[in-house]
This record gives sequence, structure tokens and C-alpha cells, in this order.
Amino acid sequence: MCGEIGFSCSKAYRKPTSKILSIFAFATTVSLDERIGFHAVCINGTQNKTTATERIQVAYPYDLHNEYFMVPLCTTPPSGPSQMALLEGAKSSAEFYVFVGVVVFLYCLAALALYLLFDELYRSNTNIVTADFIISIVITLFWLIGSSAWAQGLVNLKYYTDFDKCGQFDEIGADCKAPNQCVQTEFPNFASLNVSVIFGFLNMLVWAGNLWFLYKETPWFKVRSKPPQEASTDPQRI
Repeated sequence: MCGEIGFSCSKAYRKPTSKILSIFAFATTVSLDERIGFHAVCINGTQNKTTATERIQVAYPYDLHNEYFMVPLCTTPPSGPSQMALLEGAKSSAEFYVFVGVVVFLYCLAALALYLLFDELYRSNTNIVTADFIISIVITLFWLIGSSAWAQGLVNLKYYTDFDKCGQFDEIGADCKAPNQCVQTEFPNFASLNVSVIFGFLNMLVWAGNLWFLYKETPWFKVRSKPPQEASTDPQRI
């Protein structure tokens, strides 16, 4: 069926699959909306106890540097409370990863329209075929770089949203040291972000696997695969 309408099955099914995978990749990345919660049990004197509770949003683009809570937690100095931010985030890697996913989605739409509506032009113009192959190589590299960076960014998110591991309570200071006590009560669920990393590397594998089919349509492959011409015989020499 693919041959009858003028384009290969690999092109016909590759772009819709890549488009769907790219949607899943960036959609699962931006879908997270969780909270970090902790409270400080403050000892004022010998018997007086107060509890200060803070909740901090964790959502795309995961710029935790701009997520603040007020300190000190237990006592308010005459000058008033001040803002304290979380230690680290993953803004740059998350935004780059989503950028790759959106660009690939748009390119898949444009390439699919080219395959369906302008197949004769695609097959007759070697420059378009070559450009499609080179762009696919760049997209494969972008998925590899973006997925690797986002995987490390997710590791950082998990670490810096666990206040005991990253030392955030130590940064708060006296309000979280004896006799006072700070306890983290809410932890973000990063299941959707784990899935987004998997989709990123899956996209990279799909694009890398399809490079061979694109290469077979470039003039470079056709020149190499062209059978050598047989030497012509001269009747006068026979």
C-alpha cells in the first residue's frame, strides 16, 4: 500500500510514531504539580511549644531558586522575617528538554505533510532528502543530550527536595537545631518525571533506528549501492 501511493512505509509510519512519543515526553515533564511540606517544633522556654508549618510548590520549570519560605521559623526578630530559597533546581535542563520535544513535534508535523502532499517533490529533489537525513541526525543528538541533562536534573530535584539529605535544615539554622526540631512532612511524587526521562531515551532510540531508512534514500547510499557498469566490448578487437 505504501509503495502504491509513492512513499516508503518507513516514512509513512515513522513520523506519527515520533510525534506521539515527543508529546508524551514533554507532556509528562510539565505535568508535575507537587508540594514540599515541613514544620518546625519550636521550644520557647521550658514548656511553651509552637509549630511553624511551611509548604513549597514544586512545578515546571522547577526553578526552586525562586521558591521561598519565611525565616526565622520560631521567633520573629524586630526587623521582621526574611525570605529563604531552596538550594537547587533543574530549570535549564527541564526547559531544554521541553524545547526539544516541542520542536520535534512541529518538525514531525511538517515532515508528515511533506511526505503526504509533496511526495514527488521529495523523491525528485535530493537536497530535500539530504536535509531530512541531516536534520534527523541533529534531532537524535538533541534527544540524547536533552534526555541525559534532564535525567541529571531529575536526580538533582529528588536530592534537593529531601531536606534531610541536602542539608536544607542545616541552612535554616537555630530554628531546626536542639531544642527545636524540623521535620519534613510532604515529599513530591516524581513518578511522572521518571516516565518523561524514559520517553526521552525512547525517542532517541526511535530516531537513531530510523536513520538507516533515511540514509537509504539519500544520494550517498544510491551512489554506493549502484552496480558497476560492465566494460563495453569493442567489435573491432574481437
